[in-house]
Amino acid sequence: MDEASVDLRVFGAVRLLVNGEAVRLEPRQVTVLAIAAVAEGKVAFDELTDRFGVKDPATLRSYGAKLRARSGVELVKKNKRTVLQLAIAQDSVDLWRFRAWLAACAGLPADRKLPLLREALECWQGPPLAGLDPRWVRDELAQLRAEGRRAFLELIKLAAEQEGPEAAAGHAQRAGELLPDDDEIRAVLWRLWAECGRASAIADDLRRREELPSDLGSPSPGHLRKEAGALVAKARRVSAAVPEQVPRSLPLVRSTVHGREAELTLLDTLTDPGGGVRVVTVHGLGGLGKTELVVEWAHRMATRFPDGVLFADLGGFSPSGPVRPEVVLTNFARQLGIPLPDQAGDAGLAAYRTAVNTRAVLVIVDNAPDVRQVADLLAAGERSRTVVTTRAAATTPAAAGARMLNLQPITGEASLAVLRETIGAERTAAEPFAAAKLVAACAGFPLAVRLVAVQAQLNPTVKLADLLSRLGTAAAVLGAKPEGEPALHNSLALSYAPLSAEAARVLQVAALHPGPEIALEMIPFLTRLPVSSVPDAVDELLRGNLLDPVAGQRFRLHDLVRAFARERAVEELSAEEVRAVRERLLGWLLAAARLSDRALRSGRELPDDLVAADDAPLPAPATEDDGRRWFETEHDTLLAVLDSPDFRSFTEYRWRLPLALCCYHTRNGPWSAAELLLASAAEIAKDELDVPVRTRYQAVCHRVLGNIQRKLRKFGAAERNLATSITLAENIGDPLETANGHQQMGVLLEDREEWAAARHHATVAGGLYEGLADDRGVAATLPTEIHCHLELAEPERALAREPFAIEVMTRASTPYNRGALHRVLLDCHLRVGNSAEAIAHGEAARACYLESGAPTNEVRALAALARAYAADGRSEDELRALRDFVARYDRLRQREPEDRQLHTAVKRRLAALGA
Repeated sequence: MDEASVDLRVFGAVRLLVNGEAVRLEPRQVTVLAIAAVAEGKVAFDELTDRFGVKDPATLRSYGAKLRARSGVELVKKNKRTVLQLAIAQDSVDLWRFRAWLAACAGLPADRKLPLLREALECWQGPPLAGLDPRWVRDELAQLRAEGRRAFLELIKLAAEQEGPEAAAGHAQRAGELLPDDDEIRAVLWRLWAECGRASAIADDLRRREELPSDLGSPSPGHLRKEAGALVAKARRVSAAVPEQVPRSLPLVRSTVHGREAELTLLDTLTDPGGGVRVVTVHGLGGLGKTELVVEWAHRMATRFPDGVLFADLGGFSPSGPVRPEVVLTNFARQLGIPLPDQAGDAGLAAYRTAVNTRAVLVIVDNAPDVRQVADLLAAGERSRTVVTTRAAATTPAAAGARMLNLQPITGEASLAVLRETIGAERTAAEPFAAAKLVAACAGFPLAVRLVAVQAQLNPTVKLADLLSRLGTAAAVLGAKPEGEPALHNSLALSYAPLSAEAARVLQVAALHPGPEIALEMIPFLTRLPVSSVPDAVDELLRGNLLDPVAGQRFRLHDLVRAFARERAVEELSAEEVRAVRERLLGWLLAAARLSDRALRSGRELPDDLVAADDAPLPAPATEDDGRRWFETEHDTLLAVLDSPDFRSFTEYRWRLPLALCCYHTRNGPWSAAELLLASAAEIAKDELDVPVRTRYQAVCHRVLGNIQRKLRKFGAAERNLATSITLAENIGDPLETANGHQQMGVLLEDREEWAAARHHATVAGGLYEGLADDRGVAATLPTEIHCHLELAEPERALAREPFAIEVMTRASTPYNRGALHRVLLDCHLRVGNSAEAIAHGEAARACYLESGAPTNEVRALAALARAYAADGRSEDELRALRDFVARYDRLRQREPEDRQLHTAVKRRLAALGA
């Protein structure tokens, strides 16, 4: 049973809630709880006896049992004779939470302390100990008021320093409501109102205080009137120094924003009166449409800011350098009607802050070099708001309560909408395939899509398919210059130019790495930079939004950034350096794939003439799961390397890597990709090897290609490749590879239901393996041999081989091959009516396939296991197996016709069972 939730509140009306429901307690019981809470959870019974005037201490000792009974929880510890001690968690009392937040503030700098103070004082949801008889809690009231007073005064001071007088006045006003008789808080509030030019607020509060009873009117009314008069005069001077002027300096909307509904909704939170968000920083790569997004939003919301909209482009990444913030501040102040000299200094800053913190102004600071450099321009008063755009990643809010919006590429559909808007819906619809391919090359960059669209508009008679031949890659889009200049290239160059040499090197090498992600440990290995310098270089790229972090200490490049950085690498590195990076990557991939393939227990060895560099960060897979995880992590990189034209000259790797991948692909797919890779591997001459070794590996390539084609049901092609493999192996007198070829040919013919021929090849293979004392090879032939006996109406011969097969498999084979044997034996026992044995083999087969990470085979084993349960009358187990089949089938990477037929049959069976 879940533990009860307890909430004791002493700020506001004192209440005890258990699981969200208020507990009804007697007044004295509530008071005792509150006293104990203020005293850090423990109070002596003698003290309570004196305070309440109770003669018999036993009366108060009984409170513990009464509180436990009323609340239904262990609210008070048992067997305490001298003290009443609370037995609830630290976070169960609002006062304790308040004190914990204050303790967390100790020793922190002001910018980190401010949000913690806010959290602490959020606990104050009303005056302390409200509703209790003050005679019983006089000391506690004084203590809590003193604690609150100190916290509020510190919060007000820090807010005034960091956020301006308007924000600080809001905190002071709330403090005055909670501590109405605190004159220091009243004085601070009045001074802040004066700085904000709020004369009427001071006058109104003076009139309210003059009407209070004399015991709450300290200091004297005369003193208050004198103080208020001086501050009202100051407030009027502040207001007079800032004459009203309404600027509207937004640029025109240059293009419609598409696919940014979520981002516009987030920006809308700026205008939510209760949202608390006053500053939003929009950051992201150049070309993603930050300015267009913010300008369109600002035009829509301009009427919400009656005192004006200010806009400035700081040119943060301009070759000529950014505009200095003080220049922008002076310009903003003049637009607001504040006459300032060119170098206004602190006086100008104070006047600007007063203006934006006492009016309803929207400030747009575009293209900032860094959010830290625009702090003086932020308008975050009660009615003013600010949006900052920057290419630099915003890791901390620009101000307390600010939000950060990391702009990402738009979707393909949104990109098509941009294209339609420029070239017309009819022209886009006439060539949907070419249109989709063109925007795909733009990779979600609105600027890139517009460049392609403008290029199409230059000659409206040109077909989009012809344009696709020119601009169908990220590199081509990067160089597009329909207006005479490669705008996208130039935009990315502005982000690249300020990089340090180390960061530029990391970016270049990450682009030469063709995979979608690169691991942190690979960066010093491929760049040859000192390990100690890499974290700073990576951080620099992250700050510039040129590199995206993903889980597992890995990083990703956007396609257009990759194209740009690859271009920089080719231009700035020598051809030898570029080749060395690629060769180090290939050496690492091959060595790591070999290790992981061995962990999968494939039994396949590759030539060891190619080795990784000594400093390669190689994995150490100890289990099949470890090996499978490495392949899953690096699979896309392996495919990218084998598909990339940049790696085609490395032929010695281009056939070894597909073989290293083969076991993983055989068990997990994708088989179509594996077929292409292995077909290419079989075509490579392998001239770097001696003739016998070369021929042997040609045989291996044809054999594993034939096995993959068998899985794809391409039986004719599979038979040709397996026959070629057997012939090559026989030509060089290699009995092991000859046996391997016959074993795989037997499995192929088994799938084709040519039982006699399949048994022949399995028997030939088994004899060769026995001659080599290769128990693992013998084990691999047994499932085919036993299955063929069964299909040739020889079930007794099939079952006679069962003990030997299980013994050999257990001793010498892999979980994957053991699973194949158990599946065959399941079928044997089902056919002879031995459902209990069939179930045992079915459950064992599933466990083996789970262990070896072979989901397709697991699904097939589940279908057979469900039949065995049904034959044995175990309906609940059958239903569970069928449901497991459906769940795992839905996650299959590749589904063959056999699997789809099984799925149809399983769904029918579930329907028949009413499930």
